Amino acid sequence: MKEAAETTMVAILRRNLAPTLEMLSHAIEICPEEVWDDADGNAPVWQHAYHSLFWLNAWLRDWDEELERPPFHSSEAEGLAPGALPVITKEQMVGYQAKVYAETESLLDATMLERLTREREAFGVSWMLADRILGQMRHVQHHVGMMHAIISRKAGVDVEWRGFNE
Repeated sequence: MKEAAETTMVAILRRNLAPTLEMLSHAIEICPEEVWDDADGNAPVWQHAYHSLFWLNAWLRDWDEELERPPFHSSEAEGLAPGALPVITKEQMVGYQAKVYAETESLLDATMLERLTREREAFGVSWMLADRILGQMRHVQHHVGMMHAIISRKAGVDVEWRGFNE
């Protein structure tokens, strides 16, 4: 029974995280080049994408290991500061995205029920891995919504909703 619960909980989290990450991937993919870095006084699409991926990686990793920043990292981009430079290209973003997604999958592959509920401290607070996963689903989806709004407003491109089993 315990093994079934472990498999089920990780599977539930994985099948809900997967469409969130698919929507982020899709927003990056469909964003026209002329919209990618159009700041318009706010954070552009590339910055929402990087911010989402950076923090996904920061939260959904083995906290016993050092957080690795990509070579193009800037704290301004990470924090959505207006005018952050250098602009991260779509090609760089897709490469970073593949790395972050692979690390997220690796974390989920190694997760057992007891690990989901074990508390670890980071950023000055104790967190369960399940909380970190659910929090990142909400966080990434928030920024995907921002990206969709920018793409829709500036390029007239509508982005589809994606969910599990849909």
